Amino acid sequence: MSQEHQCRKCGTCCRKGGPALHRQDAPLLTSGVLQLQDLCTLRSGELVRDASNDAVVPLPEEIVKIAAPFGSRPDDWTCRFLTEDSRCFIHETSPAECRALFCDDPRGLIEMHDEDRLDRRAILELLRAPAWLTDSVEAHESRCNYAALIELASHLEKHEAARRALVEVVEYDRAFREIMMEKGGVRPEMLDFLFGRPLMHTVIMFGIDARTNADGSITLVQTTRATISRPEQEAPRLILPSDFQKAPSGKIII
Repeated sequence: MSQEHQCRKCGTCCRKGGPALHRQDAPLLTSGVLQLQDLCTLRSGELVRDASNDAVVPLPEEIVKIAAPFGSRPDDWTCRFLTEDSRCFIHETSPAECRALFCDDPRGLIEMHDEDRLDRRAILELLRAPAWLTDSVEAHESRCNYAALIELASHLEKHEAARRALVEVVEYDRAFREIMMEKGGVRPEMLDFLFGRPLMHTVIMFGIDARTNADGSITLVQTTRATISRPEQEAPRLILPSDFQKAPSGKIII
């Protein structure tokens, strides 16, 4: 970083979200600087806001990022390594995107945006995780993939079958995570890396609020209709999941 691009240590960038991981960051994982509970996955097809044209688009491929502190609100993306005095707890071993980013000139970060990203499979292989863990990730993805969810969401207003199917997928996602903790001994803070963010939280991107009933069942409440544009060629340049806000307009019980 040049002299004119010296970090002011204000913490603003860190509060907007942790960095995505690239091949350059592999030593941080193998040395234990970063552990699985420090990470979260934005899955392929997950709706994100493309800041370049202010449109909501499906993510073309998954991104693994440093997560917010465990237990944070779903809309809080502050990097978990940001300290209370706006310093980085792992500054001397920070990921590549942190070293490339300067808030007043993001060109360095944009240039490396799509280069050599680490996904879940690559990270699990790097850490020599047991095969059953990778198999579990793939099993969850086959049932809860966002491509199918986007298709279901487009039919919610007119088709009862689509509404029931979406509820079933959200319930499956919740039950799958519980089983992984109870039977597989997976720590709860690892779930967002292994299976992405809970669908109970992310269906708000389709204009839907998922609510747990007293009997444990799930009710979906449609709050607004999401506007989804599908990218033709170029991937979104800046991923800002925290931009999504729940609209309080006319609610439809699904």
